[in-house]
Formats: sequence, structure tokens, C-alpha cells
Amino acid sequence: MKVQLLATTGVLLVGTSFLVGGCSLVRGGAEAADSSDVSGAPTGADPSPGPVSDEDTLVVADDGAEVRQDCGDREIVVSADDAVVVLDGACGLVRATGRGTTVDVGSAERIVLVGVDNTVSFAAGEPEVINHGRNTSVVEGGVATASPRRTVDEDGTSVSAD
Repeated sequence: MKVQLLATTGVLLVGTSFLVGGCSLVRGGAEAADSSDVSGAPTGADPSPGPVSDEDTLVVADDGAEVRQDCGDREIVVSADDAVVVLDGACGLVRATGRGTTVDVGSAERIVLVGVDNTVSFAAGEPEVINHGRNTSVVEGGVATASPRRTVDEDGTSVSAD
């Protein structure tokens, strides 16, 4: 009785997998090369190289990126591998999740590391540090300045951040 029940269950499972087979994730081959998202753009395409930024957040996701900007009290997320990121001035939350990345900030409220082989440096302040990474470190110092970088126009009257 048990043998017949197991055999029947096995047949049902195999039959079900054939019926649902068209709903599985594509893992390679010609179908994967032609896959696209809802917008029609290929899923592997990078529509906007470089850091992605808005008023509240700066995301650095391009591997090997070299970025220097004013932080502007934004949240910073560095998910790129082997990137060099310098952020002058005050940052909010700084999160390093990539591998082999160096992040220098002027100051930060909180620094969170969850990647591997990352270093985050801060020029000023006493940030809260949460280090769940492997072979990662947070140190005081680095090349970022505690104040935003400023430039003066040719006429000497207009000051703006880089």
C-alpha cells in the first residue's frame, strides 16, 4: 500500500512540474538573452551609468566607480565593488554593501557596513557605527573635508558647491 501511494504521489509531482514548467524562472540560454522588464528595456541594461541621486539619497552601484560630491545631508548607499567614493560635508546614513570599496565622508550620523573588504573614513564627528561586514573598518581620517567644497566664480561674487 505504501509503495503504491508513493508511486502515485511521485507521478502527481512530476505531472505538476510539467504543467507549471512554463512559469519557472529563466536561468540561461536564448530565453535569458531576450528577457526584458515591463518597460521593454533589457534587464541587463544599465540605463543610467554613474551614481543615482535625488534630494535625499545618493546610490553608487557601478563597479569601479570614482565619485566625488558634496554629501548634502543625504543618505548614501554604496553597493558597488571596488569603488572610490569621496563625499565632502555632512552625510546622514552611510551604508557600504559592496566589496573592496573605499568611502571617505566629511561626517556622518551613522555608518553601516555589511559588505566585504570595505573601508569607510570620516573627517569629523562621532558617527554611530554598525559593522556587520567581513574584513571591514571605519576609521577617522580620509581625504574628504568636513565642510562642503565651494568654488568662487570669475567675478568673485558667486559662491557655489561643486
